[in-house]
Amino acid sequence: MVLTSFGLKNVPSNVVLLIEEDIGDVKSVFFHKISSDALAIGKKVYYISTRSSEKMISEELKNIGIGNSEKNLTIIGNFSEPVALFDMCYKRHKLCNRLYGDNAGPLHNINETDVCIIDMFSSLFIHEEVEVISEAIESLIGISRDSNITFLLSADMGILPERAEKIIRSMVDGVIQFRTEYVGGKINRYINIPKMKGSLPLNKMIAYNVTNQGITMDTRERVG
Repeated sequence: MVLTSFGLKNVPSNVVLLIEEDIGDVKSVFFHKISSDALAIGKKVYYISTRSSEKMISEELKNIGIGNSEKNLTIIGNFSEPVALFDMCYKRHKLCNRLYGDNAGPLHNINETDVCIIDMFSSLFIHEEVEVISEAIESLIGISRDSNITFLLSADMGILPERAEKIIRSMVDGVIQFRTEYVGGKINRYINIPKMKGSLPLNKMIAYNVTNQGITMDTRERVG
């Protein structure tokens, strides 16, 4: 998987990972690569997007060699209902039961998938209380353990209140941050991995570039 190229010796499975970015759309490029790697080894991928249509996602994935006929890939575009997210995962779930009682039922069953991408997770909870957000993360963690699913959740930094962002980071199994800095008219991009289940924190941020091949590590020593 692409995570090994970031210097991680142990790539976790059945976890909930938070993918953050301060600005830009590198998260989607990262998710495209994750999808490609997972499908290449026979894993089932569920790709949920809150900001793109199914057609747009299909076209983006087609550019990296993933065709519409891929049987192990399910795409849901323009997703906008946070409660339906849990309705989709589990027929009986604490958050669904609290809001809907016994009327909650699955919209789509993803229990047999291997990787579930939710891009953008943070936009689903802009108007929700911190309690609901923490319940959401707790729910996904439980589902990941029970159904052997790896969840990748994307977020733009600053979209949610600071307290909510801190709670999410503290609860998830791993955090990958794509950071951008502007120095002397140049754009420097770095990956920071402050937390990852099963791995020690990296000693430094990893420089990277975005190319037609996706995300590539930059081995040059940068001088600001």
